[in-house]
Order: sequence, then structure tokens, then C-alpha cells
Amino acid sequence: MELDLTFQLALQGRFRDLALWLPVPQDTPQQRRLALESVGNHAELSLHRDPLYGAPMLFVRWQGVQDDPQLTVSTRVETREMNCDLAQARADAPLPEDTRRYLAASTHVPVEGEVRTRAEAITQGLDTSADKLRALYDWVLAHAQRRFDVAWCGLGDVPAMLAAGEFCGKCVDINSLLVALCRAAGLPARTVLGVRAAPSRFDPALGASGDVTQALHTRAEVYLGGLGWVPVDPADALKLADAGVPDTLQREVSAYLLGSAEANWVAYNHARDFQLAPPATGGPLNFFTVPYAETDGMPLNIEAGTQGYSIFSHPTGS
Repeated sequence: MELDLTFQLALQGRFRDLALWLPVPQDTPQQRRLALESVGNHAELSLHRDPLYGAPMLFVRWQGVQDDPQLTVSTRVETREMNCDLAQARADAPLPEDTRRYLAASTHVPVEGEVRTRAEAITQGLDTSADKLRALYDWVLAHAQRRFDVAWCGLGDVPAMLAAGEFCGKCVDINSLLVALCRAAGLPARTVLGVRAAPSRFDPALGASGDVTQALHTRAEVYLGGLGWVPVDPADALKLADAGVPDTLQREVSAYLLGSAEANWVAYNHARDFQLAPPATGGPLNFFTVPYAETDGMPLNIEAGTQGYSIFSHPTGS
């Protein structure tokens, strides 16, 4: 599937030394960025990657005093559906060195203490990575809940969830919980942050095109020997259950989302608790799905719902 994504920013007012970091679609075996073009009244624009995760981002600067900053970034992305048969995973396959960072803890994704205790209890007696993943996925489906009062996609703050004793939230929260449990069980895992950009064949709750400014969505990926990075998404399985679809469709989608993913979603990055490039004055970010901006060295909030900020998607072919 080919998708055109257009990011538009049109701020009103006068800003001094405005700097903007914008996430752009990444290149992976499942997704290719075919084009990246921009227009605006900025003084500087360059493409960067953070040194830890390789998250692609545009750095844009308006020097001095700028009235009504404007920026339009157009990207064309080719995506494909992913289907992984967990039965084909190889327990004897060695872990590639570049997957080992996804076993480590970060500020919002712990691997020790209560999360390790839970992960070990859930996977007790299981020998293969695929069986452990299936058990952890089923546990999250049974114990996590979506909370409608959580803003946007949530914060993915697993320590806070554990402290509260409530496994509740939105997609970043629920899939971060799965990622933490997987890492604690010895499975490399990561959250992958992006945006829904085309209709889902299952239900409108899982994707549409047009104005997708508020259609941000985070999945999880778990590395299994013989398969590579496997998509896993208990958050969307729970989202569909909340949408009131028939039980048969809920079961179909829950099974599908353990190892498979539609092509109607565009991935930005899998960076968590990291520094932007070039570094921002405000320090590390928890995650990076919306623009981060600073004016005169102070953070400027730009998020879904901010006036003058929008993202539009248009499927162009398959």
C-alpha cells in the first residue's frame, strides 16, 4: 500500500528563535519512505537520526523573530502487511547484537522488581520464546483495561501503573506494559510509535484516512529467533472489544494481532527515553509522535488539537 502523509503547521503570532523537531516515517523491511518534501518560511531544515535508536526526524529552525511560522512536509510511504507464524520461531537462534538494547530498562520501561516477578510467574514452565510471548500477550488481554479519561495515547509509564496496581490506559500504556513484561522475561521488545493512515479491513475503530491528526497509535514488536521483529498489539485488541463488535470478530482480531499487522499504519520510530538530534534544551523525551518545539529556549506545546497543526493521509495505491 502506498500512502501520502502531509504534515501542516501554521502558527499565528510572533516567535523568537523557534526550533522544531518533527518525526517522519522510518525505513524498515516492512516500510519504505519513497519521498520527503517540504515548503515553508523557515531558515533551516535538515534530516537527523538520534544516535541510540536511529529515529528519523526533521530539525527546522526559524531564526530571530518570525511572524506566523509555516511548514508543510509531504511524505510518500510504502507499507506492507505483516504475517508471522509463531510456530516457525527458532528457540536455538542466537540474538543479534543490535536487539540486546531492547532487553534493557529505561525510565518508563522497567525490567526488575515487580515486573520481573510477574513476568516469571506468567511464563513459569514455558521453554520457548514463542510460548512465553503468547502467555504474556494473553495475560495483558486478560488484565489490562482501556481508560477513556487518559489523554491521547497515554504516557507508557509502567512504574506508575505498577505502583497504582491498575493496568489501565491507552495504546502507549498497554503496549509498554507488554514490552516491559517481555524484556523482563528475556524477550527483546520495543514500542513502535506511528499513525493510522488508511481504513482497516476489520473495523473503522482501527483506521481511516483523511484528517489523521488525532489517529496516533503505538504498537509493540518482539524479537523471536527465526522470525525477526514480530508485531504484537493487545491495545488494539482491547480497543476493538470496547467498540462493541461481535465476539467472533473480537476473537479473530485478538488472534491476528499476535504476530500480524495491517498495512494501514505508518511507523515513525521506536525511541523511548531518548535525546533529540540535535539535542533540545528541554532534555530527553519519553517518546516522539508529535512535533517538539522550543521558542527562545523554552518548550512550546504542539500536539493533536493544537490550532494550526494537522496531518492528512491519502492512500494512493497498493
